[in-house]
Amino acid sequence: MFKKFVLTVSLAAVMAALTSSTLSAHAVNQYGSSDPRFIHETVARNSTITYRPVLFSSPDVGVVEVVGDGSTMLDVAVYDMKGNLIIHYAGYSPRVTFYPYYMTGFYIKVRNLGNVSNTFTLHTN
Repeated sequence: MFKKFVLTVSLAAVMAALTSSTLSAHAVNQYGSSDPRFIHETVARNSTITYRPVLFSSPDVGVVEVVGDGSTMLDVAVYDMKGNLIIHYAGYSPRVTFYPYYMTGFYIKVRNLGNVSNTFTLHTN
């Protein structure tokens, strides 16, 4: 009986720890801004902003959309936690979709390909 109680309490503690770490997980950019599910930001000329980690889960489709101000082309790239490029696309308002192979964090990089700054909005699901 005592072993069952200890096992139940241990399992509850593990579940609570996992839940709190999942709830507290959020993506931040290089300046410490919070979750980029929707963010409005300016990237300097020929510069990159990195958001990490952004959680996506399988089997849902991952969507990253960047709507630029039209002054320069932007490149949006998604990398897994090991640094492998998953997908990227360049344009004035690039959008990429991908299928995460399991629930994990991904890096999102928005690179300004022009010689003037670009104010953009980033949306993820």
